[in-house]
Amino acid sequence: MKCPCGSEKNYQECCGIYHSGKELAPTAEALMRSRYSAFAKNQMQYLRDTTDPQTLGDIDDEANKEWAERAKFLKLEIIKAEEKGTKGTVEFKAYYQVDDEDFIHHEVSTFRKQAGEWFFKSGKVKEAKS
Repeated sequence: MKCPCGSEKNYQECCGIYHSGKELAPTAEALMRSRYSAFAKNQMQYLRDTTDPQTLGDIDDEANKEWAERAKFLKLEIIKAEEKGTKGTVEFKAYYQVDDEDFIHHEVSTFRKQAGEWFFKSGKVKEAKS
């Protein structure tokens, strides 16, 4: 089965190695892709484990779980990914459906690397231009 992150690789050879704990995501973009796949695969513990402990209290686990169970994840588009030392940003669009209605979630996520491991710090939703 292909990985939900859009890499064209098999899930077990792509984000599955991060979800299983066999490897750590080597870049902020790889962590972003693996977190998208975690939503698609309903891997809520992985999302907690890869969230910066400083911002973990801001995450609503139950709301994320309910949303992930209702959504059908269609595609991930990485617009821009940058890393500078221990900081990273990834701008992306996540395409999904809920109750047969199409949605696009456009976000700029920030990441922090600590002791060789990347963590999701926060995300800012980009509003659609009218």
